[in-house]
Amino acid sequence: MKKIVSLFLIFCLVLSVCPMNSFAAQVSDFSDVRSIDWFYSSIKFVTDNGMFNGTSSSTFSPNASMTRGMFVTVLGRYGGAPSVSSGASLGTVLKSDVNLRSAPSSVNTSVVAVLQTGAQVEVLDTAADLKDPAYTWYYVKYKGALGYIRSDLMEVSESGFTDVSPDSYYSSYVQWAFSSGIAGATGDDTFSPERNITREEICSMLYNYVDFKNYQLKASLPAVTFSDSSAISSDYKAAVSTMQLCGVVLGYGDGSFRPSGSATRAEVSTMLMRFIDTISYKKVSESSYDSAGNYIFGTEVPQKTAITADYFSDACFIGHSLVCGMQNYFGLSDTDFYAVNGISAKSMLTYSDFELSTTHTDESGNTVSDTGVLDAALAEHSYAKVYIMLGVNELGPEAYHRQSYYNSMSSLIDLVRNTQPNATIYLISLSPVSQKCSESRESFTRDNAIAFNAVIKQLCKEKNTYYLNVFDLLCNSNGFLPESSCMTDGIHLLASEYAKIKTYLFTHTV
Repeated sequence: MKKIVSLFLIFCLVLSVCPMNSFAAQVSDFSDVRSIDWFYSSIKFVTDNGMFNGTSSSTFSPNASMTRGMFVTVLGRYGGAPSVSSGASLGTVLKSDVNLRSAPSSVNTSVVAVLQTGAQVEVLDTAADLKDPAYTWYYVKYKGALGYIRSDLMEVSESGFTDVSPDSYYSSYVQWAFSSGIAGATGDDTFSPERNITREEICSMLYNYVDFKNYQLKASLPAVTFSDSSAISSDYKAAVSTMQLCGVVLGYGDGSFRPSGSATRAEVSTMLMRFIDTISYKKVSESSYDSAGNYIFGTEVPQKTAITADYFSDACFIGHSLVCGMQNYFGLSDTDFYAVNGISAKSMLTYSDFELSTTHTDESGNTVSDTGVLDAALAEHSYAKVYIMLGVNELGPEAYHRQSYYNSMSSLIDLVRNTQPNATIYLISLSPVSQKCSESRESFTRDNAIAFNAVIKQLCKEKNTYYLNVFDLLCNSNGFLPESSCMTDGIHLLASEYAKIKTYLFTHTV
């Protein structure tokens, strides 16, 4: 399971989405929304944040239903879908176990996905077979993945969904939702945009959207078995269960979920308020001292009066390319940097090209410095402070990624302690990545970075090291590194961000 983005202006339900007039208003303007109503707080939330408008200057129509076309439109506008259709066609797979390949050939190409009979894809282009002129291929998108399917294995409808007019307000959003794997077809070449969306379909679309955007959802409630759980379609059971565990859907007072029931504006408002809260990034807010005034290891080092550059004259930094950037931009000439582009915590333990103080004569008769592992390099010095920033190069979504990182970092801290027994050790959090990076790459995502930062905090707690939270320093309100703050890869920082980190390190010391 994975998250989402840009949480405000998300769901403008009306205004060219809903076939009724819309009126901007506050919840207090609505005669049909009372403070004692169960949906009052959610409607206040969506109207306060500009997500929904009224259906008139004095009504919200909380019991009016939403259609599938409306919902994919508001979701698409929220998710940055193109407002103009690409004109792509719709394709239907004709056989079982059809390979979606990485290139237009069955020879020496990898399989991106295996599709079954009836699977539908967005057809983007055609291509000639790389080896056999007897075949042509379709270049398609299937649940967000791009690849090639041999033309004789698929039937193409040039008009796309037969019940989605190219001139309809939802046309491009239907195409986006379908090709991204967020919403499926309802029949042969049909999407049923004018049909009321069901509660289980909403859960499915939100669930698929989280997956499409590479976000992770965390359970906050115990599992509940709805009284009508057997009525939930098998394809939607995982989505409904996930949304229930995350508190997005709670069911009705009689214990039912009513999966096939339509969703009203009030119900959708409530689901979205809960969903937004679930997928939102919340900056760390915690006390760094216990009741006796002692620092709590595993919490952020609190801010204090800035020190001078002399503080770093007996310090060293250990880390990856961002630490190389610190070396370039901090201007700390008396500080040592053991920084290597692209290195991981695991590789740092065995990397053997650190310059040592000893020398040798090479085969040309030149005197050159010896090189060795970090252990040997540190042993030549006595540092009072050691800063470590590693982890971005071993990011991954699975538990074993975090466990491997934990093991390597634990060993690295022990290595530093053995060579620098009197040093104060600071662990610097991973920095955020951009939204584009997070949405397009499985490993370099916002939520993976957050999960690794939790590992760093745990290590600080267990190893009595000090936590420096540059993630919250650099991220925007949604937990992403602003595009204006980074290089095109969405990971590496511009000079302005190094200036922020430098100021932060000068004001967060022990």
